[in-house]
Amino acid sequence: MRKDLINGRILPTLAVYSVPLIVTNVVQILFHAADVAVLSLMAGDLAVAAVGACGSLITLLVSLCSGFATGANVLIAKRIGAKDETGVRRATGTALVVGFGSGLFLMAIALLFARKLLILMQCQPDVLDMAVLYMKIYFLGMPFTMLYNFVAAILRASGDSVRPMTYMLISGALNVMLNVLFVGVLGLAVSGVAIATVLSNVTSLIMGLFALVRSHGICKVERRHLRVYRQEFLEMLKIGVPASSGGMCFYISNVIISSTVNSMSTNVMTANAIAGQFDGFVYTVGNAIALATMTMVGQNFGAGRFDRIRKTVKTSAAYATAASLSLGTVFVLLSEILLNILTDSAAVVAIAKERMIFLCLTYFITAVMEVLSFTLHALRRQKYVLIVCAICGFGVRSLWTWLVWPLYPTLWMLFASYAASALVAIILYVCMYRKTIKACECSAA
Repeated sequence: MRKDLINGRILPTLAVYSVPLIVTNVVQILFHAADVAVLSLMAGDLAVAAVGACGSLITLLVSLCSGFATGANVLIAKRIGAKDETGVRRATGTALVVGFGSGLFLMAIALLFARKLLILMQCQPDVLDMAVLYMKIYFLGMPFTMLYNFVAAILRASGDSVRPMTYMLISGALNVMLNVLFVGVLGLAVSGVAIATVLSNVTSLIMGLFALVRSHGICKVERRHLRVYRQEFLEMLKIGVPASSGGMCFYISNVIISSTVNSMSTNVMTANAIAGQFDGFVYTVGNAIALATMTMVGQNFGAGRFDRIRKTVKTSAAYATAASLSLGTVFVLLSEILLNILTDSAAVVAIAKERMIFLCLTYFITAVMEVLSFTLHALRRQKYVLIVCAICGFGVRSLWTWLVWPLYPTLWMLFASYAASALVAIILYVCMYRKTIKACECSAA
């Protein structure tokens, strides 16, 4: 199942490797979409608003440690490209231990501070208790969720994007069935969808671990390597800390935006949660292509194939643009039909449609930004990424929310901060990428 990312034509190789990643990301969104759909049909709009209020906060907390999964992917991919089998095994064992430990850390934060954090985000009082309950149950399963994220990162770094897709499809189907059982039959509402998500993630983890243990390839997990190796851990820290910090800059701005949405009304909160289920598909396509680019660039970096890296980045940027725009256009054309599936409120549909139209047609800018960002991660230039994330994620988005949006306080103007920050980031990333690739070629000469 492992794909050769160092040889062969670039676009077919990138497409074949990225399609399973796209499917995997889409199924992950379907996890949350299934939660929202079942709650909307069987528990009402208040339950939908409660789950929606947790979205940005969950993403923010997970981002505290998700950079280490990026670090594991970059480190393992580079060592595979360099044909360092011992280094790959040591990095794999370290990644698994770090993954489980980071999950325990996140679980503790959520259990202790969920209510306070949601209040800071201006969660509406009529849904606060449900949102807190959802958060606490969701994060009880975080050690298993984070460990699976690291398992998937290891498999993808080896060039295998098919098995993570297969595991997500199976657990996604299970999630839908459990949602119907817990909410529709047992009447558990938000607690039911949270339990269903946790059990589905555990299922993915079991299958992923089984694959690594039974593998005969370079990423095989052996008991003697299940420990934190100092060198590998420090390298993951060197990659992961800037990656997590950079992501935090964007996610903090998203929390600020989400807090602004939460402060408007329950209708706006509900519309935001529903629309996010659809425009999120467009975002995740570009994100998956960027993830594929990172692994492909990482392996070629280890192999010293800088000519192939240049071609890969150009091809990936064009591929991400075409895929995001095409899918975005489809969702815009179908927006009213799709939104009416999840709610019968005309007011909610009107608000949600406003968000969908704008984001679906501008997410291609974010996709190009992420291709360049993940490329710099693969080239071990995490500090560059951190600088851009600080400037564009926290700086541009937050200032837009505080200064520009109040001049024309509509939902689409609020989310216009995404496109504005991505455009600035692309300009900065292009300059940094050109400098980096030239330096790498000179050092290799």
